[in-house]
Amino acid sequence: MKLKHSKYKNTGILFELLTRQLTSDTIAGNRPKSLDILKKYFNSKTELLKEYKIYHTIATKKFNSESKANILIDTLTEAFKKLNKGKLRREKYNLIKEIKNTYNVTNFFNSKINNYKIMASIYNLLEDKNITPNSLLKSKITLLENITGEKSVKKQKKSVMESLKNSDKNTRLLTYKVLLEKFNNKYKGLADNQKTLLKEYVNCVSNSPALKTYINEEIKSVKRSITSYSKKVTDKAISIKLTETRDLIKPLCKKSSVHDDNVINLLNYYELVNELKSIHG
Repeated sequence: MKLKHSKYKNTGILFELLTRQLTSDTIAGNRPKSLDILKKYFNSKTELLKEYKIYHTIATKKFNSESKANILIDTLTEAFKKLNKGKLRREKYNLIKEIKNTYNVTNFFNSKINNYKIMASIYNLLEDKNITPNSLLKSKITLLENITGEKSVKKQKKSVMESLKNSDKNTRLLTYKVLLEKFNNKYKGLADNQKTLLKEYVNCVSNSPALKTYINEEIKSVKRSITSYSKKVTDKAISIKLTETRDLIKPLCKKSSVHDDNVINLLNYYELVNELKSIHG
C-alpha cells in the first residue's frame, strides 16, 4: 500500500530529520543549527512537542492485544483533538519556513525514513481532513499491526546505520562521538581509501543521495583500476579473472538505498585494488 501524504507537514518526520541533521552537523564539526530549531519548536511550551509525543507514542508503544491497541489509538486521537490547532498550525508553518531558510530542502527531505509507512498512517489518522474512509481504514490497520506485531513479515537483518537511526538522539550522538574518537585506532589496519569510505558512510547518514553518488564514483574508479591492472598481469588466467570481477561490479541504481553490504563490497574491491597496486605499482 502506497500512502499519499506530505513529509513537510508530518511532525514525526520533521523531528526525525532534524535530529539526523543534528547528528550530521555534529560529526562534520559544523555549528548544529538544527539544535536551535529543535529547542525553539519542540519545548515544553509548544504544541509541536505535544503533537510529537502523540506521534512517538503511537509509533513505538506495543501491546499484545488488539483491544488495548484500539484503546491506545482512541485515547491519543482524543488527546490530539484537544491540542490548540491554531497555535499548532502557526508553529508548524514557522518551523517549515525556518527549515527552508536554513537547509537545502531537497537534500533535507530526501532521506529515507525507515518507519515512513507508520508515520504516514499516523498523519492520515490524525490530521488528513480529506482522507477517504478506505484510506483511513488502511491507515488504522497499519497502526494496529505495528502496535500488536501481528502482521506476518519476513525477518530482515537491520543494517548498523538503520539501527542507529532508530535510536534516540542522545544514543546516536554518543555512538557517533565514540566512533569518531576511536576511528583511527580501530581501523589503523585499513588503507586510506577504505578509511575515507567509512567516514563518508558515517557523515552522510542524513544525506543518502550524496553517499550513493560518492559510492558510484568510487565504483567507476575501482573498475578503471582493475581494467588497468588486468592488462599488466602476465598470468592470463588472473587477467581473465580480473576482467570477470570488474564486470560483476555494478553501480547502485537510482531507486536503491545504500546498505551495509554495498559498503562492505566496496571495501573488498579496495582491498583487491590495493593488493594489485602493491604488486604491480
